[in-house]
This record gives sequence, C-alpha cells and structure tokens, in this order.
Amino acid sequence: MDELYFCEDFNNRISIEEKRLIPHIKRFMECAIGDAEFYAAVQANAAGCGSLLQSRGILGVDPVQLMALVSEIPLLKEIPAAELEDKPQALLWRQYTDATGRFRDAWRQRGEKTPSNRFNAWHQRQVNRCQSQLGKETNKAIVHVTIVFELSKGCSMGCPFCGFAAEQLQEVFMYTKENVGLWQDILKIAVERLGTTVGSGVCYWATEPSDNPDYLKFVVEFGEVTGIYPQTTTAAPLRNLAWTRELLRFRREHITAADRFSILSTNTLRRVHETFSAEDLALTTLILQNSDSLVRLMARSGRNRKDASNNPPPELAQDHTIACLTGYLVNMVERSVQLVSPCPPSNRWPLGYRVHAEGNFSNAAGLNDFIDETIKKCMPEQVASDDILAFRRDLEFIPLPEEGFHLRSKCQLHKMTGSPHLAQLGRLITQGNLTAWSIVEELMIQHEDVLAIMSSIQRLFDQGLLEDGLGNEGLRGGEM
Repeated sequence: MDELYFCEDFNNRISIEEKRLIPHIKRFMECAIGDAEFYAAVQANAAGCGSLLQSRGILGVDPVQLMALVSEIPLLKEIPAAELEDKPQALLWRQYTDATGRFRDAWRQRGEKTPSNRFNAWHQRQVNRCQSQLGKETNKAIVHVTIVFELSKGCSMGCPFCGFAAEQLQEVFMYTKENVGLWQDILKIAVERLGTTVGSGVCYWATEPSDNPDYLKFVVEFGEVTGIYPQTTTAAPLRNLAWTRELLRFRREHITAADRFSILSTNTLRRVHETFSAEDLALTTLILQNSDSLVRLMARSGRNRKDASNNPPPELAQDHTIACLTGYLVNMVERSVQLVSPCPPSNRWPLGYRVHAEGNFSNAAGLNDFIDETIKKCMPEQVASDDILAFRRDLEFIPLPEEGFHLRSKCQLHKMTGSPHLAQLGRLITQGNLTAWSIVEELMIQHEDVLAIMSSIQRLFDQGLLEDGLGNEGLRGGEM
C-alpha cells in the first residue's frame, strides 16, 4: 500500500517503505490485543517468533519494538515518547495513530450546520447535555450525525453484547424499482432539510449490513447524492466472502470513510487474518469485541444491561453509549422514523439514547412532514414564557448564598455565579413546577434587570441543563 488515508499530512512525511509497513504493524497490534495465545507467545520470546508472525501474514515488523506499545491498550495509558526513541517502528505506529486520531477529531468537530437554525440550536443543546452527562472524552468520540438509515428490520447476528438489543431479522429493504424510487426521494428530502450533514450519516444502526444483499447498491446512491460513501460496520465478515470482498473493493474505489469488522471471537480474528491480507484490510478497522482488555469499554446498554444472573455486569462503562446519532433514525422497511439523541443508559432509556418523537411515513413527503413537525414542536430556540422550568434529574443543585449556584453532574461542574439574581433563580427552578414567566415575575420584585434574568435562563437552556418536555404538572419523580 503506497498511500495512507485519514491521517492528515502524515502520508507525505514518511517513506514508501514505512507506508507499506503500517498495515503489517496494524495486524501485529490486532493479534497482540485480540489473541491471548499470540500475545503470550510473543511476550515469552519476541526475538524468536518469526514463524508465528509469518503464519499470521505479518511481514517486516520487529515484535521487540512493538511490544512496548501493547501495554498502552489494557492499561489505558501512553508510553512516553522518549521511551520509543530507540524503537522506530513503535514510534512510527504512535505517530500514525496520533495523526488518524487528529483526523477523526477534526471530522467530528468540523461544525457543519443544517439549513434550519432551530435544528442547529437543538442539536447543539443535545451535544452540550451529552458533555455534561457522558463526559468530555466520551462526548468527543460521538459523531452526533443528523440522520441514520436502517435497510433491514432486525439483525441476524444476535450478539450477546448488543448495545441496541437488536431484534431478530424480519425483513430487508430490497433494491426494487419501487424501493429505489422511495430511497432516492428520501435522500433528496434529507439533503434539503439537513444539508451537507447527511453525508456524515450511515446506512445501519441496530442492523447487520450484510443481511441486505443489495446494501451496497443503496450505499452507492447515498454517495452519489451526498458525495460521501458512508462507513460500513459488519459483524459477519466471513459469512458471505463475495459480499465482503465486494465491500473491500468498493472502499478502495471510494475512500471517503474507513469500514469496520466487528470481531466476536479469537477464532474469527484468526480466520479473518487467514482470509484477507494486511493490505486487504489496510482501510478496515477491526473492533476487537473479544478482547478482555477492551470489554470494559462497552456500554452498559441493550443486552449489556443484565448478565445471566440478571445483574448488571460490573466491569462495563455505565455512562457510556454506542449511540452516535443526534437526529433522525429512519427505518426503510417499516417506514418508521424517530428523533433521538445519545444519553447514559438507564431504565428509562436502556439503549443509550433518548426518543424525543416518533412516527411513520409512506413516502418522502411524509418524512418531510415529520421533520417539519419535530422542528416546530421539539426544537425551540428560546425558552417560552409558559415553559415549566426544572433542572435535569441527574444534576445536583448546590446553592451558594449571595453568589449563585452550582450544578454538578457525574462528569462536570456547572457554575452560575456573578449576578445578584442567580441564587434566587436557582432556588425557584429547583421547585420544578414554575413557568419561566412566573419565575421572572418573582425575581423582578427584587431585581429590576429583566434582560439579565432572561439571559441567565436562556444560558441554562442552551447548555442543556434544563429538563425538556415537561407537562403542565412539572417535574415529578422518576429516572432520567
């Protein structure tokens, strides 16, 4: 492989030999992290494991150098660069992964907007809320795409760790004349309403792409409309080798995203490496679901909510979510649509995302109507005078007499200080049953600056610190 992708200008700063070496370093790291026997053998005799490396299709790497990096993954710490100065291959891999990480961060944070100011404001509020509820690093990893399509109803895989608890496969959206016409119309409406942000979406969710034999045909049309041929993640790379080889060929022709194989067992990892060369998988990320060192990073959502004893697995990340969508989830089989956003998994939202609205459509006009209705009803840009105000259920209110107040989530401390009305404002909102205007009226008895009061309320709203969708009775007990 003579060119690297998704790594900024790093491709231009290294030699052809180094570019060709990187896919083999990638494979070595996959084996070291995802195959305990491989790791033990290399650890026992790194200098004498040449035949083992060759049997896994790994060429040209120095395992003595690379083993210095393996401890970074299970321990979630980084080896100081100074310790890699005498290990050029390890340093090369570190520099490459740093470059791909910067590329991903830039992609996620490129700041594309839709044509709708109301949607943009709502979207940013959800991003802000996720920062508070999930933490900076988790939120940074969420793409927050604005639309996702499912081309099947259900999934054939039945993965025991599925964070979306996908139902069994029932039907797929075939590439018929009628369906193609609907798909093209849906894509047109999506781009009209959501603009260039549609290109960041994907064509799978709680589905397995290879369940649909026509999946790539729909992806081609998605790419022709948006200019981006979206990422594909499959948990069945060996089930239909013709389909998988076509996916790999397709990606080499349309290098707009990196595809992913979800590896469910050590045996699957070995068979994938036997079937495909390091160069074949240079543009494919292997998600090592079988790795003991990575399993604790799984979200405690979906089927991971309970183990065989009906208890939550203690090692999983409770406040993590695999949901990457802050927008519309469209299922083409059942013609359904939901407006969703990520959140920590809970009894109320066990799949790790909130459902703000849901509906059905029979044609593209119906989807357009749903988008229009949800933008009007679910996405106000400002707090209305008759809105009941309450802090999010997961926030701890900390009063600061004469100064204001703090709101503390598991991941962040929000400070509201510096204005004389803030202490009383916080106390009034904690009641959870007062409208915005009644709070303003109460505050105006002692504080004349109504604009400052309204600005503070708007700030709380924009930061995603207020509970949304409250009825006339206000905030009641229950889980967030």
